[in-house]
Amino acid sequence: MTFIANVLNGCDTALQVVLLVLLVWWGAFRKYTVFSIYIAGAVAADVLERVAEHKLGFRSASYRQVWWTDQIALDVLLFLVIIALTYQALGNTAMRAKAQKALGAIGIAVLALPFALLPAHHSAKHGSFTSQWFNHASQILNFGAAIMTLVLWTALLMNRRSRDRRLVTLSIGLGLATTSAAIAWGVRRWITADNRESVDSFRMLVHLGALLIWCRAFLTKAPAPDSPPAPPPPSGVSPATAPPGEVAAAR
Repeated sequence: MTFIANVLNGCDTALQVVLLVLLVWWGAFRKYTVFSIYIAGAVAADVLERVAEHKLGFRSASYRQVWWTDQIALDVLLFLVIIALTYQALGNTAMRAKAQKALGAIGIAVLALPFALLPAHHSAKHGSFTSQWFNHASQILNFGAAIMTLVLWTALLMNRRSRDRRLVTLSIGLGLATTSAAIAWGVRRWITADNRESVDSFRMLVHLGALLIWCRAFLTKAPAPDSPPAPPPPSGVSPATAPPGEVAAAR
């Protein structure tokens, strides 16, 4: 592993630990449980990969299996995070009950897609569960997560009355992380191994940006949700003649 990759990985792990501490410190892990599990899993995966690299060697086949297994597990967790946050973003709207089954069906379909399609496509040429298979699977999962992030943003726009500003910030970071990962895994398929370091560095840099955005969301105590504007006073009643209660409501 090169010096740049080591620095980026170290910064990534450090920010994930900071984010996990912030989630626990403010008690936000209770509200964002799946997201907290994802961050804790990412920290555990980093530790496991460092141990595997030390014991197995960076270029060994066993290390690659460990690394790719971690990546796919985290991609699956991230997809579940977006589904959970989308359901949360709907709040108490009428769409929430209908969306529950739809989100579940979408989640099952996307998570099953790599395991249903890729073995048949790759077995003859590369074999099953090889680096090429994992690369394609990660691309599919991140592409699906990027599309689901658009659904999350739509849910946030629909629920303007009680929009969670912290959830909005989280969704911005999710959009960056999933889109950059889908692009990076797609580009890696078409370039040689010698040129993949720059693509991996791009992916890690954008992920660092997403982590900074997420840390920013949890630096302080949870802000109050946005509230809808108060209705205007009744027609024909001016603030000067309106009862005090109506003037206060108008303000």
